[in-house]
Order: sequence, then structure tokens, then C-alpha cells
Amino acid sequence: MAVDKSFPRIAITYQHSLEFGGSERVLEVLAEMYPSADFFCMVVDPSAIPPALRGRSITASFLDRIPLAKKLYPFFQVLAPTAAEAMDLSAYDLVISSDGSHTMGVITRQDAPHICYCHSPHRSLWDQYHTYCRSLRGPVRWAFIFLSNYLRTCNYLAAQRVTCFVANSHFVSQRIAKYYGRQSTVIYPPVRAADGFISDRVSDYYLSVGRLIPTKRVDLLIEACNRLERRLLICGTGREETRLKAIAGPTIEFLGRVPDAQLPRLYAECRAFLFAAVEDFGIAPVEAQSYGRPVIAYGLGGSLETVRVGDRAAGPDTGVLFPEQTGRALVDAIQAFEANESGFIPSEIRRHALMFDSSVFRASFDALVTSSLGKRGEDGFCGSR
Repeated sequence: MAVDKSFPRIAITYQHSLEFGGSERVLEVLAEMYPSADFFCMVVDPSAIPPALRGRSITASFLDRIPLAKKLYPFFQVLAPTAAEAMDLSAYDLVISSDGSHTMGVITRQDAPHICYCHSPHRSLWDQYHTYCRSLRGPVRWAFIFLSNYLRTCNYLAAQRVTCFVANSHFVSQRIAKYYGRQSTVIYPPVRAADGFISDRVSDYYLSVGRLIPTKRVDLLIEACNRLERRLLICGTGREETRLKAIAGPTIEFLGRVPDAQLPRLYAECRAFLFAAVEDFGIAPVEAQSYGRPVIAYGLGGSLETVRVGDRAAGPDTGVLFPEQTGRALVDAIQAFEANESGFIPSEIRRHALMFDSSVFRASFDALVTSSLGKRGEDGFCGSR
């Protein structure tokens, strides 16, 4: 469906432009799909706007005008529910929120469908609440505990105003059902899998791609490769970089932020891609598979949906899953992979990755938009209740 540029009017909301990650890739595809849509968010750092959104209409909430709100955004989130509700979207016939957090709470016209593409319910308020509390110290911790009930209530009530939820994985769909009491349609996020290729050579290194933050558990990759004396290339930067370099042995190489033009060859020539995080979906493991390379991943979260293991009816294995989030379990998984390395078929791995290609997202999401616009004024379409 090609959306008419004059009708309907579409607004797309998202949390902020402060860094680039998986959710920004969804925004870029939505921007391409709906070229006349306007964008709304909490705060904007012009240098962090995704390339596909540059030059588009982006309206920030009143938080953007508060000094230090960008730099200290987590501390200003107590104002986010009010900021979201203050954004006037009454002129729009359809609202798409690419957010499971604050901008999901915008107030729309009664006849305007609101589709929420939910990357996850707000993690620090729901499933990771106690973990997040333990990470805070002193007055900040007690302030968060005191305010979190208010924020959680706002988040829950915002979810009840959404017309239709779309989850980026079955893992997230279960979370939406548990915390919001809402059903959701699963549409996997767009991955440029069709751009992948199979190299005629494989080099002797394992690969990690992603931000160097605690939840990615790159420390486990380093621990395992230190023990086995395997070469590991780490692409990415983040606040954990200094600590990770301190524990890395001589076989570990930090490549920093790798240009997009160089990343495909690194993917295509690795022995396997290592992944120890619990992700809601996890784009990088799918990218690795689009180049025909196996994935060795922790068997929880999105990896259970993106790495095929043990489903012979669907096709050959595309990787190895390890059962515990420990260095020892990863060592065992690497050794199991190496014992059967020749049994992984690059063409089959790539074929599996194409299930997650951007073209699949575009077709599925646009069909949902067409359905929602055709059912304006009706309740409960797409199994939302």
C-alpha cells in the first residue's frame, strides 16, 4: 500500500534521539515507508538523529527545552508522562508509536487508531525493576523507588489507550500480556538480511558486535576466549570498554566503532558470532546469519526465535545455544561448535536469516496499517484485547 501523501495524516512517536540502536533502525524503515509522516519525541540531540529522519519534521516535547534534560534524561523521566500527553496529535488520522515507554502515552483523537510497535514494556519499571534498583545508590535509589509506582501506573494506563500492540518478538509479546494485560501481533523488526552474502573464505576469529554495556555480557565472551585462547574481535564502544580491556587477554582485539562499509566483511569471514546477552530480539545475530555464519548464543530471549537449533522440520541448525549465562557454559558451547563446525551450511543459515529481512517487516506492518485505517472507529482489531 502506498499511503496517500495528503491523507491520512500520520504521526510517528519515539522516545528520543540521543543514541543509535535497534529501535532507530525501525524508525528509519518507518520513515521510508511513510514519507509524509511527522515525528514526535521527548528530546532530540541533532547529532544523533537517524539519517533517514534528517530533514523530516521532528517535534520534541517541552522536556527538550529544559536545561540538562538531554544530558541527564533518566532523571527527567518523571516528567515524561505529562510531556507525552501534552503533545498535540489531534490533527493526525493515525498514530504509530515506536516505543514501549513514554510516547506510548500520547493522547489521540477518538477515531484515530494508535498502533504501538513495542520494543519492550519499560524494563526498569517492570521485569528489571529490582535489578535496576540495586544498580542505584543513595538518594537517587530512594527517589526512584518512591517515584516508580507513579511511573508504573502511568505506563500501564498509557498501554490501555493503545488501539493495537505490535511486539518485536514472542518474548516481548509475553511481557506485554503479563504487564499490560494486552494481546499483541508479532512482527519482527527489520534487518537488512538481503544485503548479506557468503564469503569464499573464513578466517580464524570469533566476532562480537554491539555496545559495550553491562547487559550485553561481553565479559563472558572475553572470559571464554581467554580460557580457550581463541581470537575474538569486538566491534563497538561503550562505558564498559575500559573494564573489558582490563580483563582481555592477548587474543582479544577491540576494533572500536567500525564503519558500516567494513562490517560486512567482518561478519562474512568470522568462524561464528558470539552473543551472551538476553535481548528482546537481537539484530546483530540475525545480521551475522545473513552472511551465512553460525551464531553461538545464550538460549534465552530473542535468540530462541532467531537462532534455529533442533528444529529439523524447519531446516538445519544455524547455531548453538548455551543454557547458562556463564563463561563456562560458553566455553562448552564453543567447543561443541568446533566439534561440528563443518556441519553448518552457510547457504541454509543465510536462507533462515532472510525470514527477518526488511521486506518482510514492510509487508506485514503496512498490511496492519491498511487494516487499522479500514477499521477506524471499531474496537479490538488485530486481537488487541
